[in-house]
Amino acid sequence: MTLITCIPAGYALAMSEFKGRKFILIMTLVAMITPSQAIILPIFLEMSLLGLTNTYGGLILASSFFPFGVYLAYIYYATSLPKSVVESARIDGCGHFQCFVHMALPLAKPLVALVAFFSFVNNWNNYFLAFILISDDSKQNLPVGLTTLISSSGALNPQSAANNLPVGQPEAIQAAILVVLPIILVFLFSQKYVRSGLNAGAEKG
Repeated sequence: MTLITCIPAGYALAMSEFKGRKFILIMTLVAMITPSQAIILPIFLEMSLLGLTNTYGGLILASSFFPFGVYLAYIYYATSLPKSVVESARIDGCGHFQCFVHMALPLAKPLVALVAFFSFVNNWNNYFLAFILISDDSKQNLPVGLTTLISSSGALNPQSAANNLPVGQPEAIQAAILVVLPIILVFLFSQKYVRSGLNAGAEKG
């Protein structure tokens, strides 16, 4: 969902001139620098109005908003895709959607990998939003569940040792590995495109 929304939005902001474009860019920057604590209450109220609290659908919908991905796509297309190329395709009869699908998207593999990686890391490590939206213990994501596990471990939390809970240090370490392992695998899979995306624009020409 993040890729479906961020990549086309960044392309449209970079390649099109329309009323309100600068305002959208400014609001995207504002959303990037706004602390998550400041927007968690509006998000919770919206999900509650839609009846999506304590559901995976509500958590996925709220997590798919990724303004950094929109701005990253905007910067990439504004610096790496000349408007003259798009105009040539338009003269040849391509519409906006065809230009994006057949030309802009295939040229943006580093961008797609970069946005996918950052979005995955951001959502995978999302603790605060999941903690607020999910109240059922059986639906907690891994960061929230890991915190619960560590807090109940007598080996890591002396206060819970008196409760004689069976959870110990090996279980907590194994759970931490399970949380970190997917991020490592995703990075190893996409490191070629991530590195090229990070270096894009570093040299002229």
